[in-house]
Amino acid sequence: MKTIHPLVAGAMLTLAAVGVASADDWPVSRLHQAQSLRCTFTSSVVTWVRSGRRSIGQTNDKGSAQYDNINVAKGTARIIANAGAGDLAVWVEGTSGSLWMLERAPSGNVIVTTVFPMYAEGTNEFVALEARHSMTGQIVFAEETYGTCRVWD
Repeated sequence: MKTIHPLVAGAMLTLAAVGVASADDWPVSRLHQAQSLRCTFTSSVVTWVRSGRRSIGQTNDKGSAQYDNINVAKGTARIIANAGAGDLAVWVEGTSGSLWMLERAPSGNVIVTTVFPMYAEGTNEFVALEARHSMTGQIVFAEETYGTCRVWD
């Protein structure tokens, strides 16, 4: 029986590890290279605080947004949605490679959209979460919305 030389075995293990790392990095690089994303949001969890009393609910409200001219190097992008278009700040989270987009709505509230380098089950669409917080009078509102984003060529 022949044995494998330790140097050859080490090289084989190194190549195998590089191959696995490259396969795992594919969603990350695909997300970072995207210049346009079409996102569809399908469900939300909402929190209202009225006069200090909290209530929580779930909705199946649907919505969509187009994120265009995404330029991670410059930290800029544009959003096009039902309420109009606007500029966004964009950056990549250093640990997971998630794409973060920050929008300041005309009303003044901030909307954070995070697109994760993870595919929704059975698709090649990225998982996305959007959070928005606002206050009107004595009512505080928070919403966390789930959706998916596909690269729009």
